[in-house]
Amino acid sequence: MRVMARYLTLFFLLIVGSLLSGCGNTEPPKVMKAFDASVYAPMAVNARHLKILQSWQMPMQAPYEEHLLNPLPVDILTDWATQVLQPLGGSGDVTLDITEASVQITELPPEEGFLNSLKDNQDSQIRLIFAAKLIWLQPLGQHQGMVEIRATATQTLPESSRPIDYDLAIQDTILATLTSFDRQLRDETAKMQLFVLP
Repeated sequence: MRVMARYLTLFFLLIVGSLLSGCGNTEPPKVMKAFDASVYAPMAVNARHLKILQSWQMPMQAPYEEHLLNPLPVDILTDWATQVLQPLGGSGDVTLDITEASVQITELPPEEGFLNSLKDNQDSQIRLIFAAKLIWLQPLGQHQGMVEIRATATQTLPESSRPIDYDLAIQDTILATLTSFDRQLRDETAKMQLFVLP
């Protein structure tokens, strides 16, 4: 009987030990990536000067959270513009007026029902907006044009999310919005044939 009890105790200890070792096998925290504007291809612009205006006034209160980020989303969009919009014309001006670079984090309504209370439901939503006006003025021939770009992206996070999960989700949402903004600007300027040099 004692031998059987020892075997049962040993078996129990082995099971508990394997469970504890499995719990300690956690994934290392992800590292935040630095923003790199050089991944976006430059675009030659038929103008001599590029001016960037930051007209967006941060509300500095919930649900807006962009003022808590480093770097600021408006600065990321400015870095993108400096890298991408290359004034290579003989005259004229191009102005990028950033009218919004916002990050909003809102709580989602809780799921109803007992079964939903047992799940890891989506708890928060991140919404990012980049909006700007690109204005081209060419005094020779009195040519001018304007393109308005508005790109948005959203992502939701579950109740179990940690602070690092929020950081990574915000970063991914910023990059998704910037990629959409870049694509829209290229498409719109190609249609107008005013900005890009042949």
